[in-house]
Amino acid sequence: MSLSQDEIYELQEKLLLLYKFINQTKMYREFYYQGIEVKQRYEDDFGLINKLLTMDGAEELLKNCVIELEAAKEEKNPVKNDINSNDEFQKIFRYQNWNFLYKLYGIKNLDDVWKLDFELLLKIF
Repeated sequence: MSLSQDEIYELQEKLLLLYKFINQTKMYREFYYQGIEVKQRYEDDFGLINKLLTMDGAEELLKNCVIELEAAKEEKNPVKNDINSNDEFQKIFRYQNWNFLYKLYGIKNLDDVWKLDFELLLKIF
């Protein structure tokens, strides 16, 4: 499936928001619920968030998707070296204007990530 530049930007921004939410939620659980099995359900239409929260390596998957989209924006081959790809992701992640993204997609904070429309992402897979 071929994506327009606008779709690539939108998908990358949503994946970054999703990555940030998944990462923070997992870190929160590890810190506060260590040794306790807690099941939380999020209201997303497709069950994507719940699946990613229970999946091992979800953050790595999202990182790779963001890097692939960055390469597609620049029309170049994605970075294959793990060290460089992590640096590339950190660069992309660090330079995001999170407040702008929250306003752009109509969310108040990361707890509203379920409001994002991931239909484009699901069409690709």
